[in-house]
Amino acid sequence: MIRAVVTDLDNTLYSWINYIVPALEAMVDSLERTTGLPRIRIVQSLKQVYERVGTNDYAFAIQESAIFRDLGGDFDSFQTMVIGPAKEAFAAARRKYLEPYPGALDGLDALRASGVRIIGLTDAPRNPAEARIRALGLEERFEALYTLPAYPLPEAVDEKIRRRESEGYYRSRIPVIELPADHEKPDPRGLARLLADRSLSPEEVLVVGDNRKKDGGSARAAGCRWAWAEYGTYLSREYRERLDTFSARSATRRHLSLDEDGTPPPVPDFVLSNYGQVAGVVASLNGVTLREAG
Repeated sequence: MIRAVVTDLDNTLYSWINYIVPALEAMVDSLERTTGLPRIRIVQSLKQVYERVGTNDYAFAIQESAIFRDLGGDFDSFQTMVIGPAKEAFAAARRKYLEPYPGALDGLDALRASGVRIIGLTDAPRNPAEARIRALGLEERFEALYTLPAYPLPEAVDEKIRRRESEGYYRSRIPVIELPADHEKPDPRGLARLLADRSLSPEEVLVVGDNRKKDGGSARAAGCRWAWAEYGTYLSREYRERLDTFSARSATRRHLSLDEDGTPPPVPDFVLSNYGQVAGVVASLNGVTLREAG
């Protein structure tokens, strides 16, 4: 009996690459206008930070980059004249391009209507993972969310952000559990922790994710069935090339399903062409029809 679905976020419920590429491009456009620096210098400065932190979702890359060090001056004016416009440009693009895959919300609602628990398990840091589930209206559909550790606020940061962070302004209404950094998938310890916390046995869980090695590997190691979100691997070559301009290699490997080492990935139990099929998979495993499940 499947009692819970453990679902990945990036490229499973929404396309990460389709929003991050135009958002980064909009931010760099803004930085070009406000700093007068060459685009290549801006991009390389940001990539150095993304490589260090291992993600393109780091909200404080500008003030931690050589852009701030090279321009000098005080942080307050840099925040007002450079960071502020760049963050707004990024946020505007995110609002435009970050959206659930077709059928994703209906699929989640069908699972909930049939009494199946939904728990998120992502390799994104807590901060951006929480921000995205809030922006997409996903948190009321989740029982809990498991993430990698949040990145701390840097020393140079807008005091309003620091105050809001201390007040819990950016936190989700659902439980968000930070796993140790070395529990990143395909390490099965994150999924094992989730099962223990939620009093679930592996036989009661279906894992859903786009990355065959990471999602599939952790599911297999934990003894869970898993459904491969194959649709999340359909990436435009143009967007991949544009992403490579901005993204550090370590960040790309974390966010996208890349089979780079040549080892065969686990064979999935189910292959999905859209997230809306998950409810049908669960119903079939539980021996009921979708109408009965609803």
